[in-house]
Amino acid sequence: MSFIDVILIFLALLASEAHGKVIRSHDHQHQFRSEFSLSSESFESSNLSYPHLSSSKYGRHLLLVSLLEELHQPFWFPRSDGALKLFLPPSLAPADQPPPPPTSQVLREVETAEGKIVSRDEVVFMMNVIDDFKILPGEKFSRFKQYHMEVVKRFVNMLTSQVSFDSLFSILVMLKEFIPIDMFVDAVYSLIQRRKDVGFIVPSAVSVQPEDYFPGELLESSFDNANSSHRVRRQGVPWARGRQVEVDLNDPRYKTMPDSEPESKLWYFREDPNVNANHYHWHQVLSNDDVTQYDNSHSSKLDRRGEMFYFMHRQLLCRENLERLSVGLKIVEPYGPDQWYEKVYPGYDSKLGFGSVKKYAARPDGAEMFHSDARKLKKYEDLIRADVKWGYLVLKEGYVKLEYVGGVDRGISTLGDVVESYVRSKYGDLHNSGHSIISDLHKGKGDGVMGTPNVAVRDPIFGRFHKYIDDLFLEYKNMFGPYTDQDLGFPGVHSFSLTVMSSRASQPNYLYTHMNRDASVQLSSLDLGKAGSSSVLIHYTSLDHAPFTYSLKVHSTWNSRGIIRIFLMPSKIPSSFHADVTQLVVELDRFHVELAQGQNTITRKSEDSSFLAKKRSSLYELQKMLKRGDITQDQFNWGGCGWPTEMLLPRGQEGGMEFDLFAVVSPLLQDDNAHLADWNTHNTGTWSWCGVRTDQGGMPDSRPMGFPLDRSPPNGDWRNLMKEDNGQVRSNMASVKVSIVHSP
Repeated sequence: MSFIDVILIFLALLASEAHGKVIRSHDHQHQFRSEFSLSSESFESSNLSYPHLSSSKYGRHLLLVSLLEELHQPFWFPRSDGALKLFLPPSLAPADQPPPPPTSQVLREVETAEGKIVSRDEVVFMMNVIDDFKILPGEKFSRFKQYHMEVVKRFVNMLTSQVSFDSLFSILVMLKEFIPIDMFVDAVYSLIQRRKDVGFIVPSAVSVQPEDYFPGELLESSFDNANSSHRVRRQGVPWARGRQVEVDLNDPRYKTMPDSEPESKLWYFREDPNVNANHYHWHQVLSNDDVTQYDNSHSSKLDRRGEMFYFMHRQLLCRENLERLSVGLKIVEPYGPDQWYEKVYPGYDSKLGFGSVKKYAARPDGAEMFHSDARKLKKYEDLIRADVKWGYLVLKEGYVKLEYVGGVDRGISTLGDVVESYVRSKYGDLHNSGHSIISDLHKGKGDGVMGTPNVAVRDPIFGRFHKYIDDLFLEYKNMFGPYTDQDLGFPGVHSFSLTVMSSRASQPNYLYTHMNRDASVQLSSLDLGKAGSSSVLIHYTSLDHAPFTYSLKVHSTWNSRGIIRIFLMPSKIPSSFHADVTQLVVELDRFHVELAQGQNTITRKSEDSSFLAKKRSSLYELQKMLKRGDITQDQFNWGGCGWPTEMLLPRGQEGGMEFDLFAVVSPLLQDDNAHLADWNTHNTGTWSWCGVRTDQGGMPDSRPMGFPLDRSPPNGDWRNLMKEDNGQVRSNMASVKVSIVHSP
């Protein structure tokens, strides 16, 4: 084959983004399958042939998620309890691929539209054109590095554009050995989100790459029967094999900071596996634009994506502040231009990685930012501030006016796009470059944890940097001044009251947290054993709480519909230059309500919050469910995004810590999608934390995220929101003092 022929093949692949068909499977019968209904079909060992798997939505999903198992092993390594043994056809196979056993799944050849079989060398050439082989398998991949994400975008665009799943899967499996593991994982997650011929459910990130969430010493000892010094017990769950390991993440062997360092008190929050996995998953879902924008599933179709970025990170900042107050620390201070030229304390060593090999570089005490990097970030900030003050942002599509009209903030989402750099613009790359620069403060080999969303929350500097970022958003928000009576009121609502009852309490308005030492994750993707090695169930300590129920009473003059928002904030607001109540308020729930004429009593369980992830399945569990066909359509189509349920409440204190619970019921805006939304799904989904795509109706609530506490309240006191301009108490708002009692 001539060089020109190879170029033409590659150009044909790129053209497929527009035409939707270029490469097809050698077996044409499955090329145009489009079944979207789920069946009760199960995949037993007797019918796990590749044609059977690739011909159903269940099977295709099982194939994709199983690539996340045994990531450091060759693609032919047994997966899913040995049921899957993937082998490439001769045209794509490497020289060291062993002969396929009779029970293996041999993937299909890949052809061009003209029927010509594509060879391994041609696929490698295509990848070379996409990346120029600047990102090699051993390099650390980061979603915060612009070039890395551009490569992923081109790679996933090429795969996603294929009409045939078989072609996509064969190319993906073949290219696994040519790219970094983290990039491969990112690509698999992206494909699951983008392909319409598979489901949306993904395994918990903790179970896929546990080395990002548990110390290396722990993981190694978990799979070492002879040398393990942990208390071990036999697995008692009938569907699982292997062992259970109980571990204290606050054990001196795993602690990342000494007890003498005050920041060490927040280990249970910053280093919680699910908090970090949530941050990674959120960024993966919300910021991934790895397919052509003409595809309905492109993430730019996520309604108000930039605003979601602003709001989620503000909530992370608020949550860290409440945890800090719970353990007697001051609230977060910024790491911005005034601090970029100063030495950073404390340092941070995540202790992640195996043996003597650290996955993330440690930052020593007293590290400093290069002055050139500080000037670069300040340039980005100055460009943003100048145009925010002007009232317009300039994008390649034109000017975007920053305004608040009819209850809708028409500028915040574009501002979020610019700050996070979802879109290329003259404003640079403030957020992502900031993460990358901070991850290199150690000025040595490798990147620190701030270089990737998988683990960035672990570092004490994460909260400081996002305090700085949120101050920029708050400055924009406060340009519009305090909300008016028209914004805040609800005509026809004459009284509103609120109480909360914990499942542990005998009286209302007492909430309870504790340290759950039986939190667990089933690990089956550790590459520390031989084929067929047992899975391990790791028990660790996590903050948790007793479930509780809200009881709200609303009196309405007529039938109406609205949105209820429930917030939690400390009763004692710290007196600090850096304290703004908007950065101390956690939104616990947001949901739709239909009010009948007269008195309405509304009860709402804490676990139904539209911010919370429901049960996450580990990779091991998800594979079992898919093979058995034991998964509902709702589960299959749920992406798993959401704040960890167990971390809904801040820690509080042993003797009780006083908070204010604040609830607001607001009318639907005239043009709200809420009028037509499927509230049976939304009211127990995670739309408030993870957003909704525009092709699925978009965000059902048009008001600003965090309303009415997205702006600083009059005189900095949230209680002033409850008063009308004439001094009367607002009838659609309610508050009650609650005590959060913690049991160590």
